[in-house]
Amino acid sequence: MMKVFMTLVLLVATQGILAQQKAFYVYQVDALEKVLKDRRYFRDDVDTICVARGETATIQLVVKARTDLASLGVSATTSLKGSVCETGLVDYVKVNRKYNPPSMDLLRTPSDYFPDPILTDTTFNLEQGEVQPVWISLKVPLNAAPGLYKGTAQLTALAGGAKQHQKKDFYIRVYPVTVASTSLLITNWCSLFPDNLAYMNGGVPVASYTPLYWECVQKIAATMAAHGQNVNRVYPIWLTKYKLQGDRYSFDFSYFDKEVEIFEKAGAMERIEGGHLAWRSGKWDEPFFVEIPVADTGINKQLMPGVPPVTLGEGLRLVKLPLDDPRVKNFYDQFFPAFRAHLEKKGWLHKYMQHIADEPTAKNAESYQAISAYVRKYMPGVKIVDAVLTSKELAGAIDTWVPILDVLHKDHRFYSDLQKAGKEIWFYTCVGPRGNYANRFIELPLIQTRYLHWINFKYELTGYLHWGLNFWSGFKNPFGEASRNRGRLPAGDCFIIYPGYRKLYSSIRFEAMRDGIYDYELLKMLEKKDAAKAKQFANEIVRNFADYDGSISYFRETRKKMLELLSN
Repeated sequence: MMKVFMTLVLLVATQGILAQQKAFYVYQVDALEKVLKDRRYFRDDVDTICVARGETATIQLVVKARTDLASLGVSATTSLKGSVCETGLVDYVKVNRKYNPPSMDLLRTPSDYFPDPILTDTTFNLEQGEVQPVWISLKVPLNAAPGLYKGTAQLTALAGGAKQHQKKDFYIRVYPVTVASTSLLITNWCSLFPDNLAYMNGGVPVASYTPLYWECVQKIAATMAAHGQNVNRVYPIWLTKYKLQGDRYSFDFSYFDKEVEIFEKAGAMERIEGGHLAWRSGKWDEPFFVEIPVADTGINKQLMPGVPPVTLGEGLRLVKLPLDDPRVKNFYDQFFPAFRAHLEKKGWLHKYMQHIADEPTAKNAESYQAISAYVRKYMPGVKIVDAVLTSKELAGAIDTWVPILDVLHKDHRFYSDLQKAGKEIWFYTCVGPRGNYANRFIELPLIQTRYLHWINFKYELTGYLHWGLNFWSGFKNPFGEASRNRGRLPAGDCFIIYPGYRKLYSSIRFEAMRDGIYDYELLKMLEKKDAAKAKQFANEIVRNFADYDGSISYFRETRKKMLELLSN
């Protein structure tokens, strides 16, 4: 009996101690630091977040549990009128496939778990000693008065059955500098296929062009717009409904129009990026074939994979055929004039761009050149745009060049000459480049994702392309393993946002990318005021294509100097 009594006394005493002592510590840690699960030492890096009007202030706090915690949650308020604090807990994803060849800045952790998704609608449980990053995003109104503002994060958790509360203050300085909109052209290709949208629908495929489908498209468009994405790839061939009588086609562009209008309304369609017309006829270096709708006789089985048949019309299928096939010219001789007239009628012709085929190489450049010339015949004034893995072999066939970063590096003189001739040059990253090049892979420091758009400024590149906004298909659980075995793709290559039920979650990489887009705008503003200073800052941060200053504190100092110069 005495033993039971003493146990009860000890339990009550323990609960009393927990009620008096903090059950967890809270630290401010720079939002550009990836807080790995095995990190144990922190200092409270209290720092004022310096932003322009129109930007988003990002704050990262880290909770370190002194005892087991249940239902850890966060909310936040601020003295900045007209702003809303969005809060979330940063979750961790597994990286089994190692990044190779490695970067000298590559992050490593014994657990192989890395922080990425930001979950805004859940609470977490922590074990004693465990750490948990907390994310706060605050959109600064365009009419905010310059000055210092205080914010307060409210953190709650259960410890030993008792509810624990802590407050953590943070500070934001708003400078008299306004970024009303962004000019850098950014495209992150999104997948709208039924099996991919199933991840937003409890695993059930979302049939194309149903009310739920358009609801998902609207959520994707809004998420893209909120993160500075302002170009979207829309497939005119896939989104057109056709009727075929004999050899004469008629066209219904209503699905194409609806998708464009959704992205326009969201603010994510400065350019319309017309989806690819041609695909490899076989292996990687083999010639490109053009796709067209033909009567489904059951003989030709070259149906393009993943294309919803509802786009085509009854009794039709898409096939790949060489450009010199009479059926190809019969179709495109009718399609291009009708489509061009439709774009002009809708007021979209001036911002429409056309892809021919993705990533042409030196060996299939000839077929690319021929298709490009054919498109130009019917679409005069429309820019041809493509991501390329080669350079001089495609001369004359492209208006907006998008070389992968290491090809841009290797052939920089070629692209500099194109810029002098008035051509528009972007760049892209995807499966590569690896090594020391900046990218948005999960294992790279977060600051390198942000530096992608400092590369844009330094080398006068007016756009950036990545293939993978939301390609979750093929992953058992996007919140689990982040690297894809098919194609051996590095973690983070396939997607930069995460699916919830009828909703989307951002990631710390997507937040860093957005902030880098705003860095680009500040650099462009400073360039108009003091070009030498803007160039100096960019050169100090990005030393060359594959060499960057990795100091977060130095980056923060540099950015603060930019805001101060723009304030005078």
